[in-house]
Amino acid sequence: MSTAHRPRPNPVDTDIDTDVLVVGGGPVGMLVAAELALQRVRVVVVETRAELDQRPRAGTVHARSLSLLARRGYLPSATSEAIQRDPHGVRRSPFQFAAQPVLMISAPGVEPGPIAGIPQARLEAAFEERAGHLGARILRGHTVTGLEADDDAVVAEVAAETGHRSLRIRARYAVGTDGARSLVARIGDFPAQVYPATMNAIAGLAVTAPDGGVPPGWHPTPSGWTLHNPNPHGPARIIAMDFSGALDHRPEPDAREYRQRLEYVLGAPPALSEISHLTRFSDHGRYRTRLRDGRLLLAGDAAHSHYPLGGQGLNTGMQDAFALGWRLARVITGHDRPAVLDEYSRERVAVAAAVVANTVLQSRMMNPRQPELRAAMLAMLAIPAIHDAVAQLISGQFQSGFQHDLVVVEADGGVRTLTELLRAGRFVAIRPDEHVPVPHAPAGAITVTGKVTPDQAWTCALVRPDGYLAGTW
Repeated sequence: MSTAHRPRPNPVDTDIDTDVLVVGGGPVGMLVAAELALQRVRVVVVETRAELDQRPRAGTVHARSLSLLARRGYLPSATSEAIQRDPHGVRRSPFQFAAQPVLMISAPGVEPGPIAGIPQARLEAAFEERAGHLGARILRGHTVTGLEADDDAVVAEVAAETGHRSLRIRARYAVGTDGARSLVARIGDFPAQVYPATMNAIAGLAVTAPDGGVPPGWHPTPSGWTLHNPNPHGPARIIAMDFSGALDHRPEPDAREYRQRLEYVLGAPPALSEISHLTRFSDHGRYRTRLRDGRLLLAGDAAHSHYPLGGQGLNTGMQDAFALGWRLARVITGHDRPAVLDEYSRERVAVAAAVVANTVLQSRMMNPRQPELRAAMLAMLAIPAIHDAVAQLISGQFQSGFQHDLVVVEADGGVRTLTELLRAGRFVAIRPDEHVPVPHAPAGAITVTGKVTPDQAWTCALVRPDGYLAGTW
């Protein structure tokens, strides 16, 4: 994943007319922009931060996200030779549930893998680079201060960080990827299912001596948990999770409160230095019960926010971006009716509901005052069928209809993988010979003819740009 060069910002006009305005340029917003720009849709991203956010955030990328990233060339995929050599192989990696090492995440050997550690900032940089290279306008250091939507367009008032420049952006659609306090969500009609917070936590980077009082890894105490990811080369990520209750107010954390929170959880003051990049979170859970209101759409934390365990928020957000990008592009270019955006909403709300529910459960299991719940759930996870279902949920693979990678050997001897065919973000039609039509293949679909490895339950298939099956015959 190349992140060596960041696209240079576009010059700012007083008024901008575009197809899509993306409000919020974190990893999900940048990925939405890259997906739209890949389809030659005009897109503008407005992001308040002038630089990448380097605070310790999600760093776990799960199986379904790895597959989607490989299909756009952000990550390497299995080679055709590897797929043909071991078409039914499986790879496994251990993982935690509610801070307990009880899961084994598996993924087909034809896919990139079950889990990878990739910092969120690195993903954001790669998506921004791709979006800029494809022509997206990226306005860092700018904030949307006002937004109006009607039946014809969305109009945003935007202020520059310096305060010396303001502009107006008119777009056909606006996508809110502007976090849990989303302006786009407040402007539109986006009902929500809410789970109130029961705990509070602070994460940060700090240096601690080997005997500094913060054990490595997950550490339970009578008051909560700590998580320490040791770094022998500098500041490490250290999190204090306090289960004494939720906070009534949430000011920006400082080093003093960070030390106090760790001391309360550990029962003794930690020996820390070089504290930085502090961020606060809780187990508050919320998902919007619809993600489209006319010309306004939501994705990422604006659509769903929850207890940050296992990187599920980042992964679900990236999957939102892949599910939304091609649909919105087809509406913009006139190849589909706006109703496909309601399909996006239904599909992703169901996913968000499942993800938020499992994080709420994990928080309850981690509460030191609920040991009976933790013991009962761990006993259930020892049952193979329950374990496998939970592992599929955490890894994103519970979403049905995904077509795993395969090889097509054409009559002329050419060999192509599905991942390679999906690189351009178009529909892919697969058939055994040229006399067999693939029903409902849209204009512009890539059609490939030949023998498929591994064997599939279908004879012909139409694969969506995001890798899910649109139909089989």
